[in-house]
Amino acid sequence: MSTRRDDAATRLRSEALHSLRASAPASRWLEAYPVGNGLRGAMCAGLAGGEKLWLNDITAWSGHAGADPLEGVTVRGADALEAVRGAIEADDLDAADALLQRMQTPWVQAYLPLGWIDIEVLRPPVGAGPGTFQRRLDLATGVATHSYDGVTHRTWADLVTGLIMHEITAEEPISVRLQVGSLLRAKSAPANVGGDLVTQWLLPVDVAPGHEQPAEPVRYDERTGRHGAVVVRSFGAAEVADGVLTSAAATTHLFAVATATAPSLPGDPADDRDARQRAQELLSGIPVATDVTSTATALLGAHVAAHGALYERCALELPAPDDADAGSLDTVDRVYRAQERDDAALAALAFHYGRYLLIASSQPGGLPITLQGLWNAELPGPWSSAYTLNINTQMAYWPAETTGLAECHEPLLRFTRRLSETTGPVVARELYGADGWVAHHNSDAWAHAAPVGAGHGDPAWANWSLGGVWLALHLWEHYAFGGDRAFLRDEAWPALASAGAFALSWIQDDGERAWTSPSTSPENHYLDADGREHGVAVTATMDVALLRELAAVCRAGAATLGLDEPWVAELTARTGRLPDPRVSARGDLLEWDCERTEAEPEHRHLSHLLGLFPLAQITPEATPELARAASESIRLRGPESTGWALAWRAGMQARLGDGEAVHAQLRLALRPADEGSDEHRGGLYPNLFSAHPPYQIDGNLGVTAAIAEALVQSFDEPAEHGESLPRPAAESNDPARVRLRLLPALPQQWPDGAVRGIRSRGDVSVDVEWAGGRLVRARLRAGARAATMMVHGPDGSIGTYELAPGTTRVIEAGERGTSW
Repeated sequence: MSTRRDDAATRLRSEALHSLRASAPASRWLEAYPVGNGLRGAMCAGLAGGEKLWLNDITAWSGHAGADPLEGVTVRGADALEAVRGAIEADDLDAADALLQRMQTPWVQAYLPLGWIDIEVLRPPVGAGPGTFQRRLDLATGVATHSYDGVTHRTWADLVTGLIMHEITAEEPISVRLQVGSLLRAKSAPANVGGDLVTQWLLPVDVAPGHEQPAEPVRYDERTGRHGAVVVRSFGAAEVADGVLTSAAATTHLFAVATATAPSLPGDPADDRDARQRAQELLSGIPVATDVTSTATALLGAHVAAHGALYERCALELPAPDDADAGSLDTVDRVYRAQERDDAALAALAFHYGRYLLIASSQPGGLPITLQGLWNAELPGPWSSAYTLNINTQMAYWPAETTGLAECHEPLLRFTRRLSETTGPVVARELYGADGWVAHHNSDAWAHAAPVGAGHGDPAWANWSLGGVWLALHLWEHYAFGGDRAFLRDEAWPALASAGAFALSWIQDDGERAWTSPSTSPENHYLDADGREHGVAVTATMDVALLRELAAVCRAGAATLGLDEPWVAELTARTGRLPDPRVSARGDLLEWDCERTEAEPEHRHLSHLLGLFPLAQITPEATPELARAASESIRLRGPESTGWALAWRAGMQARLGDGEAVHAQLRLALRPADEGSDEHRGGLYPNLFSAHPPYQIDGNLGVTAAIAEALVQSFDEPAEHGESLPRPAAESNDPARVRLRLLPALPQQWPDGAVRGIRSRGDVSVDVEWAGGRLVRARLRAGARAATMMVHGPDGSIGTYELAPGTTRVIEAGERGTSW
């Protein structure tokens, strides 16, 4: 029988793993707690005497319909591309850069802060002093709570209704006053429409990124621009006057916040309603009970169930130095304390927080995660708070499949298909005279596919041309984990095939060797003989990794679907003639086509190691020389970097099987961020947002992915050199063939623990328990598909297990299956 002390200890352990805590209100945005449902989000300040909610709507972007996808481009077509290639071949890199800059469009559009709500509690009951204040974000329920003086606030972004909900309860009757504000230009004065507080805002037609200084950085046009609305409804007695909603005195208050924008973005269903109408119709769908308390209870219960159905699929248990202490400390204090003594439970909290942020910021029907996720309070946001396709957007989705959140992958997959069907083919054809579809460094809600830079962007990043290829690989990953053949045939294959067509147009080939030109290793530079920096070259190592992976995926996809596609064989042949990755004289992996002097030896990007992680072309077992070179490349980059780069390195070290290096990278990624610094030094802000700096969500999500890789890794079989392929299957019920590695990079600082619900390729859920740094047992649960699993234990044991659909197999330590 459990005692109260046991129950309290269990609760505190759960607090340490699944909640953020603070004993003071947020004084700034980076202390506020995020809630979201993939479409609408809020940052909750948790104020004493009220609340401030910063609001975001994933459809609130600058821009307008009908924009030219190649606006500003002054040279284009196959002849222009040949001129660039000729300049590179003649080693006239200045001329190549100048031509590439003439192929640039202006900047992508910006993800906008829609507004904020100020909530003031009137005549609060007199109670205890400030010491009673508590603020908490419950990751398991998706509810932000704060309390003071007998008043409790709860905020959640409802996964069922799609609305932002705010409940206030008090020991004595109180009234509440609420106002809405925004950085945007007002479309009309706040109004009372059917008892709701309605505010409407114009969305700019153009917003320049913060690093540019045009005469008019935020530009409006009421004729062509879009608009947004914030509508607030009270479920108790209230009145709206002069832009203020005031509720009558009561012990329970419930407010629903609906946001909307109009006209619809490309790819969304056509809708003639304005933003106010859309928002109010969302509110009209809320189920209302007989009283406010019952309505709040029902809505919150349904949301918690929907959130829990996603969140509870996967969990990590690691002990804290003192479970009771960790569960009661302010989270920011835990982060500081962990720099003095290791707190494994803080790593588990970061793992869960990444999954929480993915659930909150990416749901079916929405747009992909921006650089700041669903949350941005700045105009413009950092890097326009848009999509950066050379690592950051992809990294944000690395934990989607592995931690059981495949549904959350849908916005990126849908966006990739839209790029491949709309702007991507236009840009490939018009800019390069190429087949298929292309995407470059940046994109936005309008599916921007061309190089950005407004004619002065550095081609080292602006003109990188394989963003579409990398995005297309995510379609294959979704199939590899889930095995949905209809998805592969109807949704993934058209985009993959079109990416293959572009690759065939892009790769140059003389029958004996193949190369890519122009080529960059995104955002990095080398020095020429005169000490001048350049970014453009021929056949960067990243190009080879992406193009060979695309060829492998297309070959596997065609075989799986029973397609005879001659172009697949041609793509395989051409990518096979690209140069293999090579080791430099100093022992690291070459980043470009030959030995070059790095302009910035500690650069944050490790694009040439893409084949190590997230791809699986370099492994210690199959390519030991390249794995050693990759390890040396990481060492030479130095220990410091941005938050997302530290997370990427942790994932790479996990693939190398180096648990201590994983822990060292995570320790840096999970330290307190230096908020006053603009150096590339990662860490955590007070609300655990990852610092580049500034805040970027891919740092959080990359940490989650890296921790998952340290505990469980899965690869399709057979794994050929330079590829990771499933065996072609002729029938949908053919078993998946998967190589599974258990505890491949377990840090010694995590001697005891358990992980539940890691998802492997082949749709197998994996649970692992360990003690004293040794495997205790693993549990494999097959999904709807049969699977043949070759399981590698941390002690070197290898066993093979056949799983029928829906069955479970428990593997005890030291057990060996049949040989494969």
